[in-house]
Amino acid sequence: MLYFDKTFIADKIKYRRKKLGLTQSELAEKIGISEKHLSKIETGKNYPSLDNFFKIAEVLELSFSDFGISSSSTITPAQNNLIKKILCTDDATIKIYTKAIAFADEIYNNK
Repeated sequence: MLYFDKTFIADKIKYRRKKLGLTQSELAEKIGISEKHLSKIETGKNYPSLDNFFKIAEVLELSFSDFGISSSSTITPAQNNLIKKILCTDDATIKIYTKAIAFADEIYNNK
């Protein structure tokens, strides 16, 4: 389950940033946004864009499970990277990925 609550996301980001000893300015610079924008994310006024969410999570070393995404099995780093690619791409590329996965499934299941 993914928590879409702005306060939940804001608190996780702010807590982890402080735990790592980063200022808002330092984190904002690392992910390529303004300090003002990061402040709005950390106060729960704005959601981060999906791209910025992944950048923040990477810099702060946060996993999907830290944000309430659970799975019956552990998500591997390779799966995590694939999920990021899928979520951060355009519709045309999603169609290509879908066709490639369908083709791979067909080959795998016809062995």
